[in-house]
Amino acid sequence: MNIESYLSGKGFEWKTRGNNAVMNCPFCQDTEKKFAVHLEHGAFNCFHLNSCGVKGSFWDLQKMLGDEPMRDDRFVDMNKPRTYRKPKVNAKKLDSATTKFLKSRGFTDETIKDFRIGEKDSDTVMFPYFKNGVLTNVKYRSISSKKKMWQEKEAEPTLFNRDSVQGKNLIIVEGEYDCMALGQYGIESVSVPSGASDFRWLETEWDYLDTFDEIVLCLDNDPAGQEATRTLAAKIGEYRCSIVSLPKKDANDCLKAGIGQAEVNRIISASQPIKPETLVSPSHYRAKVKELFNKGKELFGTETPWTKLDKLLKGWRMSELTIWSGRNGSGKSTILNQVILALGMKDIRSCIYSGEMPPERYLRWAVVQHLRDSSPLPDQIDEALDWMDGRLYILDMRSGVKPDKLTSDFEYAARRYDVKHFIVDSLMKVALSGKDEYESQKEFVDGLCNFAQRFDCHVHLVAHPRKGMSDTDEPGKVDVKGSSHITDLADNVLVLYRVDEKTKEKRAEKGKTLVDMRLFVKKNREFGHEGTINMQFNEETKNFSDGG
Repeated sequence: MNIESYLSGKGFEWKTRGNNAVMNCPFCQDTEKKFAVHLEHGAFNCFHLNSCGVKGSFWDLQKMLGDEPMRDDRFVDMNKPRTYRKPKVNAKKLDSATTKFLKSRGFTDETIKDFRIGEKDSDTVMFPYFKNGVLTNVKYRSISSKKKMWQEKEAEPTLFNRDSVQGKNLIIVEGEYDCMALGQYGIESVSVPSGASDFRWLETEWDYLDTFDEIVLCLDNDPAGQEATRTLAAKIGEYRCSIVSLPKKDANDCLKAGIGQAEVNRIISASQPIKPETLVSPSHYRAKVKELFNKGKELFGTETPWTKLDKLLKGWRMSELTIWSGRNGSGKSTILNQVILALGMKDIRSCIYSGEMPPERYLRWAVVQHLRDSSPLPDQIDEALDWMDGRLYILDMRSGVKPDKLTSDFEYAARRYDVKHFIVDSLMKVALSGKDEYESQKEFVDGLCNFAQRFDCHVHLVAHPRKGMSDTDEPGKVDVKGSSHITDLADNVLVLYRVDEKTKEKRAEKGKTLVDMRLFVKKNREFGHEGTINMQFNEETKNFSDGG
């Protein structure tokens, strides 16, 4: 069984932290995401120890959530505490050679005594690891060979010097010598037991780490140490971590270089919080916000061909995605042609992929709309097509274009020709991959949104309505066929509704204005205005008007 799928299937909202899924506890009133489920073996634990503290195996979790547990040997009884071997060692008193070596690293007799440093022999230093007053591990390090080090077999992986740390802040360093160096500076810290890239100690020290509000990471100032810093922060929670950048490779090197206590304390106190580069303060956008205020009506975007639509939508804005929907024959392609031609009149370039019809048929319709004449002469046709050159670009691809090819060609048009409006007519004509149709639609639409923002352009996407309703029913935003993410991700949703003859007759009898099509603004993220616009259609010119 896949634990991630199980949790998602139960409707839980969770985030990955290391090997754990972290979420609100389903068994108490937790709102701080104190509940963790191990994604490999399924053991769970609520860290609200005073109010809940429930824990168990994945088998237990399934039963407690009302499910018949599925047998999987990986997940049964994994919550049973692992037994570790307690070290039985006899540390020798430091001889002159070992003492001389430790003092060469800057340590005083008092520091050596405080950390209970011993030796196995004249070439090997012993670092004792205590947990709640009990010796849990001993690490050995040669004084003649930097790379020669080892630990007691099957000992519990714990943090060095953990019992000495008081308060709610914890400093983590990469080696025992660094921990001793900070101790000599008057700064309590702990050291990881076996190098920066080994995180096995996290499982046994997870509860201990949870007692600290802030954690300062002071690992080695080299590529390996910095990489481990980011990894460790991601595992234990970036929100409570900060980074120290020492002037030397590590704390012991600072001690050997004679850097003073006041300076080291200042550097530690000035640790920098770890935060996503994308997380910024409002003042970061000061200039851009002022620019928007200075734009005035330019903030509304390029005017549409219709006055009444502009009153609601406020024009076409860059970096946005507009969904167009409506029943067959409602006029989606026709009205988009009119949008493109109106943009061309302002020398704004467009690019269209129309999987609904061949380019020549599409262009015939566009010529009629541009000339406002359904029977143009050959010279007029040439004039219209010449006018469109440089204003309109067509992707000459039939139905079934792959998303990567589509966006790649769009990117070329944006970069090479400064195209600002892109039309996809329609979503049904894009060959989406993947077994999950809705997920593929979400990824494609999300990609269009990113494209619009990257190239500061406007993307128009035609998405057909769902089946099951008659062509005379008025579709809404929720009636767009496919995933709800299509309209959720869009900035604007416009729905076309072709008025039937019976309705026209009734309006005529009452002396009301003729209506051929209703344009519904169902979503307008920027300004929030929604509404309905009555449109008239000129069969001769193939143009819509709103009477405005």
